[in-house]
Amino acid sequence: MMLNVKIGKVVRSLDAFKGSKPVVNKEEMIAVRSICRDIEFNDYKSIKEYLEAKIKQNGYELMNEEDKLGMVNRINEIMGEEGVFPDEMGFDALKASFENIGCKCDYALGIKDNLMLGISMWYNEEDEQHKFVEVMVLY
Repeated sequence: MMLNVKIGKVVRSLDAFKGSKPVVNKEEMIAVRSICRDIEFNDYKSIKEYLEAKIKQNGYELMNEEDKLGMVNRINEIMGEEGVFPDEMGFDALKASFENIGCKCDYALGIKDNLMLGISMWYNEEDEQHKFVEVMVLY
């Protein structure tokens, strides 16, 4: 599977390729962080609306709750995280932690065939120029 190509396309659609850094680089999962420079962001009413549009633009369908839990379980499996209490609400917990420190934050998840895509964005409300993104693709 050419995950590098898949994630590269999504990162480019966010105008975030320049300066992007991998934070996870495994055979079955890649995650990249960068800064979104896409001027189209201002055309949307919310982070969620923008991210969902980017997911659709890249040919993915939006995930339902069942798909979301499957994605979290797959991430835990790939990362080797085991235990009695797997983080089944990891995306929501991460969002809440950013909001607690004064950041605007949201995420959107997509699925296409056997590929799962997650995009999150956060930025300090006082510095809207630096919109940080993390893009994750896995199968």
